[in-house]
Amino acid sequence: MGKKFLIGVIATLSLSTIAAAATPYDLKDNMHKLNNYMKAMQVAFIEGDKQKALQAAEALGLESQKLLGDEAIMRNMLPKDKAHKARIATTSAHLISDNVDIIKSSMDNVRRETAQNAYLDIQRACMRCHNLVRDW
Repeated sequence: MGKKFLIGVIATLSLSTIAAAATPYDLKDNMHKLNNYMKAMQVAFIEGDKQKALQAAEALGLESQKLLGDEAIMRNMLPKDKAHKARIATTSAHLISDNVDIIKSSMDNVRRETAQNAYLDIQRACMRCHNLVRDW
């Protein structure tokens, strides 16, 4: 009896681990994470801290690709009545990635405004996605 119980527990844990690995993102929690990177980047721009801005931009680029870059994953995370809008998220991920590249290549003193405008373009991509997906 003990052996069967132990096998059952191991099987249950294995399946729950596989399920957790298949959906590693909680949309709300990860959106908060992306928002925190945006806030950190904004503060860094205001403080003139290039390194902090670059770190936040790079983290934002990586995390947004992981969260938003795969349309199938996004479709599964959205509510059923919004799943058809998953492509909007993947488009936003591409816009974010492109603007992160602009930020990374424009952080010298001469093109600081270019980097800051790229930050604003990321902000617009985020708001566009939120407005369209949420029907606001």
